[in-house]
Amino acid sequence: MAELPEWVRKYKTKGVEIRVSGPNYYAYEMSSKWNPKKKRADKITGEYLGVVTREGIVKPRSIGMVRTDYEYGNIALLHGIADRTIIPVLKEIYPTMWERIISYVILRNIQPLPMKSIHYLYEKTYLSKIMGESMSPDSLSKMLSSLPEDQSIKVMQSLTEKGEYVLLDSTAIFSRSENLSFLELGHNSKGMHLPQINVMMLFSSTRTMPTFVRILPGSIADVSAMANTIDMAGVERCVIVADKGFFSADNVDKLKKRHLSYIIPLRRNSSLIPEPEHFMGVFSYDGKPVKYWKRENDVYVFEDPVLRSEEEKDFLLRIEENKRSKKQYDENEINFGKLYLFSDLNEEPERIYRLYKQREYVEYAFNVYKNDLEADRSYLGDDHMLFTYMFLNLLSLYLHFQILNILDGKYSVRDVLLILSRIKMYQMEKSEIMSEIPKKAKDLVSYLKIDLSILRKNA
Repeated sequence: MAELPEWVRKYKTKGVEIRVSGPNYYAYEMSSKWNPKKKRADKITGEYLGVVTREGIVKPRSIGMVRTDYEYGNIALLHGIADRTIIPVLKEIYPTMWERIISYVILRNIQPLPMKSIHYLYEKTYLSKIMGESMSPDSLSKMLSSLPEDQSIKVMQSLTEKGEYVLLDSTAIFSRSENLSFLELGHNSKGMHLPQINVMMLFSSTRTMPTFVRILPGSIADVSAMANTIDMAGVERCVIVADKGFFSADNVDKLKKRHLSYIIPLRRNSSLIPEPEHFMGVFSYDGKPVKYWKRENDVYVFEDPVLRSEEEKDFLLRIEENKRSKKQYDENEINFGKLYLFSDLNEEPERIYRLYKQREYVEYAFNVYKNDLEADRSYLGDDHMLFTYMFLNLLSLYLHFQILNILDGKYSVRDVLLILSRIKMYQMEKSEIMSEIPKKAKDLVSYLKIDLSILRKNA
């Protein structure tokens, strides 16, 4: 058995045995009786004395009946991460509001409910024991309207580490709300003309972490807005990671004039693509080999052999179905599995490839934004509330990615939080006791190094 903590050892007196189950310690009477056959004493476990707490051994009859229970394990993980990252800056910038902010941010990770339902979730979790905040729809609405924008920007600025590469990308979020002046007609990627808000996000490539968000009217998505967002965030090294539709000579000129670095994928029929030569080398990405060529005229060339095989197979099947011709095959064969990236950065090809691929994480974050905004659009009464809402969701995403970055792919973040929710705290009549811990939850506690005592210290 592992060594007992000092505060537990003092109750391990003569005639008392301490047993461990999960995070809990239990005391039993213990005596011994000489066994003449074995020629040694046998240990005899007697009556159960109670749970060992820092205040003493709590006898079963003193504990009483369970009054209620709270989700505890998931809160311990999220609160522990927040305590090391964003809580210190929230305490400094929002000294009277930080508890409500972090409660909202944590609850959004557990289940992104609309504001009218959050207080039900809050009352189920141990947050309601340690925070003592009101999470009613009215109190949350007041929070959205009362947080000063300049102070929220300071919080986001603190999330970026000095000198790291930061990616910038943008997306459009559509809405039919009549309360937001930011809503303006704009074209989406499918050519639809709808009322929209443009959202720009900065993302740390070094730590795979969202760090800054800015909302703009739906008609604004130009290079000047990108430059202003970077200046507002106080970022030193930023790369615009765009999609194929962004590329044009005019946009590239604007980026260069504003001294903005960029990585832009080219269409496979672009005239900028260099003539093929022998590839320079291979690196591994996501368990697969990737070939790369020497950079020419600011164009990096990559080939995924697995994707090449899949694209060739698909093309040959279309020839068999008379949907493609052999001539078209000859024209397209050179591009199978290829990725052409246009960039002003003079870096190792693997570095450029990885920077571009991190755009997938930004798109993942944007998807969360879009889904959550739809759920709460009726509560966003004006542009300031919209900005605060997006700011708070960024903090939720920040905690989400903190967990995502230490998982090995076996579980999703949602899986982890669901499994840990099975670790409960039982509120008794005179004390509280942690539940038994299921094996999967116990493994996660060990793997994620969760301090299950952190919340009880704050209670």
